[in-house]
Amino acid sequence: MNEVFSYIANSSTPLKITSTDEGIRLYTFVSYYNDLLQVTWQHKDSAIAFSDRIKSGVVGEQLWLQITDPTEKDMGKYAIEFNDGKGGLRRTVELSGQAFDDAFAEFQRLKAAATAERNRARVAGGLPDVVTIQEGKALNLTCNISGNPVPEVTWLKNDREITSDEHCILKFESGKFASFTITAVNTSDSGKYSILVKNKYGTESGDFTVSVFIPEEAGKKK
Repeated sequence: MNEVFSYIANSSTPLKITSTDEGIRLYTFVSYYNDLLQVTWQHKDSAIAFSDRIKSGVVGEQLWLQITDPTEKDMGKYAIEFNDGKGGLRRTVELSGQAFDDAFAEFQRLKAAATAERNRARVAGGLPDVVTIQEGKALNLTCNISGNPVPEVTWLKNDREITSDEHCILKFESGKFASFTITAVNTSDSGKYSILVKNKYGTESGDFTVSVFIPEEAGKKK
């Protein structure tokens, strides 16, 4: 078995540094991985005490060490040591100076992007693409809105902003539910409508078309 472990250890690639939206990750690849292989991660030549902030793992043939929310205290030399029964093999990398600065800057960028994507304003659904409705009927549409902070909501008709009135009632309730109601539609209500939601992380829109028909005209087309 030691020969297998020695083969795995010698197949390992140099330790590399990368960044994620959670922190800094060190990793190496091996050509083959065996669960019985014993590896030790070290920082400044001392075995690392793993915690919720510093974890190690294996994904496929990649062995990794994740440092979440890194600080300057995490700078220094890191090593992964393979116990192959023949004296072992170490791969090292220096996480300091420009290497740390670059990795930390990329972590901050990825974290900000992930936060923006997670919290940006969204129209979560509920609106049809097209509504064909008879004149005089009531039209009531509701869609879900998400985002943190709570988005601003604007309604448009044919790309021009509209506001709530007695004919067209627009509501945004509990920071989650936007509704569009016309109690009795007429042909002038036909057109392209949009809901635009916006917060500091982004903007999104939902579009739908309303087509109002008069029963007599519908009958003539048949």
